[in-house]
Amino acid sequence: MVEKHTIFLLLGSNIHPRTVYLKKAIEFIDNSLGEIISISSLYESEPWGFEASVAFLNRVVCLESSFEPLEILKRTQEIERLLGRTTKTNGVYVSRTLDIDLLFFDDEIIDLPELTVPHAQIANRRFTLIPLAEVDPAKIHPGLNRTCRQLLDDCTDSSKVWKYKEKQVYAL
Repeated sequence: MVEKHTIFLLLGSNIHPRTVYLKKAIEFIDNSLGEIISISSLYESEPWGFEASVAFLNRVVCLESSFEPLEILKRTQEIERLLGRTTKTNGVYVSRTLDIDLLFFDDEIIDLPELTVPHAQIANRRFTLIPLAEVDPAKIHPGLNRTCRQLLDDCTDSSKVWKYKEKQVYAL
């Protein structure tokens, strides 16, 4: 029997059409990574770590997958490329069509040159913690031994994050 892993991903986009990039990413994840268990609401937030004129849309996806962490990384990076993501910029934040962060892989702590799990910035980012706490508030961060809800309650990030209200477009 194939072992299934529980994986949490954060999806983000701040290049239009943001909602299209996120919907396509979910389709690719569902088709190439595993079975999606839950998806957070869509949240809009100020850019974090840099200036940009367009706010980010973010959501958390929880899935079950038989793939190991480095294969998950490889496949999420391929999804980013398929949806127009240009080369990552070594810690310099820029606007992007799609960003997929691997937040959690089961309860493992992974520290490799190419991958750190849990994601190093989880506890510092409201735009990550709000949708994460919506999907699984009791999920425990294995390194900090705190739930996602506790991390959100303790987060000192003052960036604005709000639920996204998609504009309805009606054809005549």
